[in-house]
Amino acid sequence: MSQTLEDYHERLEAMMIEGEALIATRDPAREDLVRRKIGQAGLVMASYQLFVHREVFVPLLDRADPATRARVTEIKVECIALTEDLRFKTRDFLAKTGPLDWEATAISIGWFNTRVRQHIAAIRELMDPKTGAAFLRRIGTVGVAA
Repeated sequence: MSQTLEDYHERLEAMMIEGEALIATRDPAREDLVRRKIGQAGLVMASYQLFVHREVFVPLLDRADPATRARVTEIKVECIALTEDLRFKTRDFLAKTGPLDWEATAISIGWFNTRVRQHIAAIRELMDPKTGAAFLRRIGTVGVAA
């Protein structure tokens, strides 16, 4: 299956919306589904991190000026942190037995989803033809280098 950056962003956004709706129900009969969805989110985020590293960060860092390189590196570090935070939180979450703490789960998911949305916005801004056009021309990704 071919994946694009936007495919990943759409999938992550859909997962967040679905997860937030699922948590909002606070339905004890859906606790196993919540656990499965959180486990799946970890796998998707890990796959996304590898993709964005290979398809976005490496090409941009190879041709960027120092200021742009600093911004790309900042976004890359946050992407790695997102994946690691999710991995550790998922591991701890799935290891817990007993009834789901809906409130703590909702807070954790809200905190994480906010970070993912900020990351997606930063990547889109970086890659947007309007806001990122000068940057992309400068590193030779589109148009004539300035």
